[in-house]
Amino acid sequence: MTRQFVVFLAIGLVVVGIVIALTMVGNRGSQLRLDGKVLKVRVIGTDEKSSIVVVDFRARNEAQVPFMTREGLLKITTGDGKEVGGDPIARSDMDRVFDYYKLLGPKFNEVLISRDQIAGGKSIDRMLAARFDLPSADVEGRKNLTLTLNDSDGASFTFTEK
Repeated sequence: MTRQFVVFLAIGLVVVGIVIALTMVGNRGSQLRLDGKVLKVRVIGTDEKSSIVVVDFRARNEAQVPFMTREGLLKITTGDGKEVGGDPIARSDMDRVFDYYKLLGPKFNEVLISRDQIAGGKSIDRMLAARFDLPSADVEGRKNLTLTLNDSDGASFTFTEK
């Protein structure tokens, strides 16, 4: 190989690298990315074998395309490492839950429902509630709580309690 060939090859590779980098940066806003955090977790025992968990959270859509929820799910990892999924509580039932269980405190945010939309670059505060077949002591002694939001197009994003 001649020296001139190596120089032209190196220049060509640099140009191709720059084009690829610019393409990636330019398309970054078109790929769905959701960031969020759990703000508050409230637990109340409904009887000796089941509990209701209410999670207030904030979700931010980092992309420029809208995120439309299909469903939100809550999962708890108990102290002994067992993962337990909760049965979601509908928005229409949450008013009755807050009326009946006064110890939960006030309702801070609206309940997340199917087809809730987060516009590109925006954030929302929502609430998600679920009933778990676990005593409240097991829920309070959890190792982890995860909240998963599924997009109507199939993307899935998980936030963990910190």
